[in-house]
Amino acid sequence: MFFSTLLIISVLFCVGYSLTDTVDELDVSNYVGHWFQVYGAPFDFTFQGYGKCITADYGILSNGNVSVFNSQLSMKNELQTIGGYAYYERKLEPGKLTVHLEGTPKDAPYWVVKLGEIVDSQYQYSVITTPTELAMWVLARDIEVFAQKYDAEVRQYLDAHNWTFIPIQQTRCLEDLTTNVQSQCQVASYLRKSGFPESSIGTMVCISKYESSYNCDATNKNTDGSTDYGLFQINSYYWCSGDPKSKYNECSSTCTSLFNCQTNSNCAYTVWRQQGYNAWYGYKNHKTECDNYKVNC
Repeated sequence: MFFSTLLIISVLFCVGYSLTDTVDELDVSNYVGHWFQVYGAPFDFTFQGYGKCITADYGILSNGNVSVFNSQLSMKNELQTIGGYAYYERKLEPGKLTVHLEGTPKDAPYWVVKLGEIVDSQYQYSVITTPTELAMWVLARDIEVFAQKYDAEVRQYLDAHNWTFIPIQQTRCLEDLTTNVQSQCQVASYLRKSGFPESSIGTMVCISKYESSYNCDATNKNTDGSTDYGLFQINSYYWCSGDPKSKYNECSSTCTSLFNCQTNSNCAYTVWRQQGYNAWYGYKNHKTECDNYKVNC
């Protein structure tokens, strides 16, 4: 959803008025989590181009800000992601957040104007816009539930506010996704850039093979509620922030940023320096193979 924010930031900040009131109450703890974008304004402000299968993931950071990780499939079925964080400039206005995204020149407004009911501690939908209403997004927790229970209500609201909107494709997402699987040589390149000594490259490539099958988008939910992320299955409890089970954030990274292959490798270097290869079950269960693993690149 935030892909369309990137090139309109300068426009948004030139305007100091709002056409629509924001919500009076917003409980961030009920807002975080995984969202699907179901509607949007029919304007292509994106530098990547129009996308589909758009999702947003939010978490609470240790400083009280909200981690942001957005993804979409391009029309060529390539996964595109961007991360950042959201914060309040005025906490007395709970519906008005500001978002900082990596690689953007200015922060952008994120104004929540309508929220769905809370079910199982989660808002069921959210309507977001900007001060000028040039951009608009509708997020839903569950696509099928939204269609059955909330779609008519939301469409009536959008029509009443004269919003023109288009549906966002959320079908065939897994089928169309070009899985973010890397070659052994690509993994080796990430490791070298992270600072791993050459003598460790083969072993770490082997670890990635058994931890994620070289897939930078891999996740695993553990029985304690923590999550393992990305290429080296970095655990949320110890190494990153923004996950409900995050505690220590030893890598000084948001958990969702670990879907970036290089960021994940950089964090793996921190893990390796502190705990060695034995930090990974992929190594402990395949020690002989990984100790002798060769990468010819």
